[in-house]
Amino acid sequence: MVTDNSQISAKVSSKGYTNKALEGVQSIAYKLGLSVSQLWEKIGCGQLVVLDLEEYEDLLDTIAGLVGLLSAHEEGTISWEQFKAELDS
Repeated sequence: MVTDNSQISAKVSSKGYTNKALEGVQSIAYKLGLSVSQLWEKIGCGQLVVLDLEEYEDLLDTIAGLVGLLSAHEEGTISWEQFKAELDS
């Protein structure tokens, strides 16, 4: 098993990955407090997932919608007619 980032860098470079790609992976690992090999292992074991930005935004929109539904359920709703009447007053 590869244990340090220099070994990973050499292996990755030999496979044709760019330095930019490796730096990105190293940056993500650092932000998560992991080594690059730990990051790959967690992804490989399904303990971490990678989402593209669009999937992430969709997930946030879904969460916001669910929060709104929960709020409406807890606080109740009013009819359109009542809403219009409140606007007029």
